[in-house]
Amino acid sequence: MKKIIILAFGVLMFTSCKKSFEKINTNPNAAESATPELLFSGASVNLGSTRAGGDLYASMILSTQTIASGGNFGWGAADVYDISPYSTGNVWRTFYVSTGANLKKAIMFAEQATPVKTGAIGQCKILLAETMYETTVIFGDVPFSEAWNDNIPYPKFDAQEDVLNGILQLLDEGIASLQDENAAATKIGSFDLFYEGNLNRWIALAKSLKFKVLMTMVDKVPAKAADIAALYQEGGMIESASGNFTFPFGTSSGNRNPKYELLNQYAGGSNVFFFANKTVIDPMLTDNDPRIPAYFDISPKGSDYRGVTSELEADTLTSPISMQLYASDAPEYIMTYQELLFLQAEAIVKGYIPGGVALAEQKYQSGIEAACKLYGVIDTVAENYAAAKTLSATPLRDIHMQQWIDLMDRPIEAFTTWRRSGTKGNEIPTLQIPQGAPNAGLMYRWQYPLDNELLPNINAPKEVIYYYQQQWFDL
Repeated sequence: MKKIIILAFGVLMFTSCKKSFEKINTNPNAAESATPELLFSGASVNLGSTRAGGDLYASMILSTQTIASGGNFGWGAADVYDISPYSTGNVWRTFYVSTGANLKKAIMFAEQATPVKTGAIGQCKILLAETMYETTVIFGDVPFSEAWNDNIPYPKFDAQEDVLNGILQLLDEGIASLQDENAAATKIGSFDLFYEGNLNRWIALAKSLKFKVLMTMVDKVPAKAADIAALYQEGGMIESASGNFTFPFGTSSGNRNPKYELLNQYAGGSNVFFFANKTVIDPMLTDNDPRIPAYFDISPKGSDYRGVTSELEADTLTSPISMQLYASDAPEYIMTYQELLFLQAEAIVKGYIPGGVALAEQKYQSGIEAACKLYGVIDTVAENYAAAKTLSATPLRDIHMQQWIDLMDRPIEAFTTWRRSGTKGNEIPTLQIPQGAPNAGLMYRWQYPLDNELLPNINAPKEVIYYYQQQWFDL
């Protein structure tokens, strides 16, 4: 059942809750008269929909083990590591064609405009940086320096370290463009589905994304700690939930969240596929976490919240994931304020930023409070719960567990954070190879799509890359 759903759902297209969605150009390579605004909007729609769609979301939440499949009771047979090549291919196409190519073409048109549209250039470069960050943390070494070049039909695969450094450069260029004196007059406004042309929020996002990229690299390149300290001292990152990088969905047909559409099309609008994974719900139950009712529903035949281990059979008492997370207008969070706070707490504990345990605990508690409020916990309840959550003698473990819980429904970020949380075999939380999966090891990457890249690109890696092999940033 799983493979059937992924293949069918992967071809669905979604439009926007705003009129600009209807004007998306579907062939950016032939779009010689398209505007940066249209191309940017099209790229935004494709990225947001793919992140929440069956090809990426459903495959990754199960392999990452933040959400359980329920075995044959729910999503399907135990093939959690057998990700369809159609899914990897569709995700790859989104990153390189419907998102990346749109943005590169938008940048070109903005540079050719009179006057140069520096505002649009900045917004496009920042979104491209996020796109390529997602690409490399999923696949590893990927085309970057030679990608989208009409004169290079077979782009080389750049080393992940070089890609991440290139992303940092893209973000710096984006910030510089948004700080240009003409940026406000040449920005993307109503076609900006994230911030509606608020350039201050785009700059704050770019600095926050820089912080995340640096934290991804620093374990392998300790010298990046100095850059982390300098960026933190400079300030100007996301300062509240109002700065969250969020893709919106709506309630009308064609505008709805793909997670909702998946359940609507194949399960009559109810969630019979995805269940509470014990890696997430058990620590939440221990702490009486107020987010539990927002994350999970009590089974109609149950009286309390219960999880299940990855790929094991759920039963009539197992808690499904809450329909609140699968509502038609549930937004897709790409980066949040609490994500940044937890990263800052981690950086302080590791000594990259001065302040010691007291400051780290302040960031940690603020992150928990923001995370609770984001999912609808009453303010006073969120504040009291967070205030009681002090760091223990193992503060990094505390922080990584809160990151894991917060990122349950955001599998790209959960996957990356888990891999960063410790050396191989010492990640937080400790995961086991799911029942029915190959015994070669846990998943640490997606394999490259064969038909979409390995076969047509003569410069693609010749050696086979397996899902259990670590990426460069992962110790």
